[in-house]
Amino acid sequence: MTCTIAILLLTACGGDEQRAESDSASAATTSATATTGGTGSTGSAPTTSATTGGMSDSDASGSGPTTEPIGTSTGEAATTTTTTATTASESSTGAGTTGTTGGSTGEFVCDPNDVEDTLAFTYVGQFDTGIPDAVLQASYYNVDADEVMIMSFSGKARRFTVDGTPLGDVFDVPPQALPKLDGATYDPVTKVGLLINQDCVLNEVEAQTLAILKTQPLGFGMSICAGLALGLDNNLYIASYGTDEMVTISRDGLKELGRVNLVQVAGLDGFDGIALIAGSDNFLVMSTSPTTKAAIVNPAGGVVVPASDLGQAMPPMIGGMPMLPDAVLTLCGNGHAWVCEAYKATCFDYAPAGGDQNACECLVPQ
Repeated sequence: MTCTIAILLLTACGGDEQRAESDSASAATTSATATTGGTGSTGSAPTTSATTGGMSDSDASGSGPTTEPIGTSTGEAATTTTTTATTASESSTGAGTTGTTGGSTGEFVCDPNDVEDTLAFTYVGQFDTGIPDAVLQASYYNVDADEVMIMSFSGKARRFTVDGTPLGDVFDVPPQALPKLDGATYDPVTKVGLLINQDCVLNEVEAQTLAILKTQPLGFGMSICAGLALGLDNNLYIASYGTDEMVTISRDGLKELGRVNLVQVAGLDGFDGIALIAGSDNFLVMSTSPTTKAAIVNPAGGVVVPASDLGQAMPPMIGGMPMLPDAVLTLCGNGHAWVCEAYKATCFDYAPAGGDQNACECLVPQ
């Protein structure tokens, strides 16, 4: 068991020395400061560890299709499951249009208040990305090109259609965005990709080639930046893994606007992923170690859906079994959420409760 945990730790973290210190440093997690404009905490630098926290086949009954065999990275015999999973392409069709139509031209105009918030996602399938560095840590949906970018911790990237089909070969993330790439999002206003690494350096990149456009070190007392989202308020929301905080920063990266400790307000220990939910101003947030959970919170950190274990019958993420979730994104064209494995080159597709909906116009910051 000691050997298994040690190897999973090494595999999930890409050999990063900071992540090996997560247990001791996590004790320095700061208290909740849900006020805006605070100075925050410096925190020490724990990182994501690779405890599996998986579920048995019996746990998943009645909560969606079972996954394909996950396997282990320890060399020990793994219990496999029978697969009934559909592919992502079988679940991404039939997206409807939600919103209002305005103006004499009949152009679609979305009012986020008219779109029902998604409060649960149900597993429908999974696919292999073919990315050789099987430590998937960052991803975004490029709404303008209608494609997904998935990237690994060590800097391998690949583009995909929204049904999980690869668009071209694996290529390298520019070295300026490395090392320890651990979060990404897309800016539909400036039409650039935003990448963040664990040292909290923000890079603006060309959305399809990842060519570096701008590099900006961030501070604000964050420790091990492990997730990034752009809110409808055009502010950046960052997962500070080392302090368990969701930190809100102005889009220009110059001003802290708020921070909240998600352990204290949502029970989400090991905050390691965040994505804006399509058609909503709420965020889907994930934890990895010591717990593998998901929750939905609003921009102020208020709990919309309480944290629960992934892969169970409770929302927000029902069914499936990503053993160490990371690289989370949502697809505004159909409202789906993708959750990738942090140590295996596989991504899981979840459909929104209430059916597919097109909310891309609602993704643009208002």
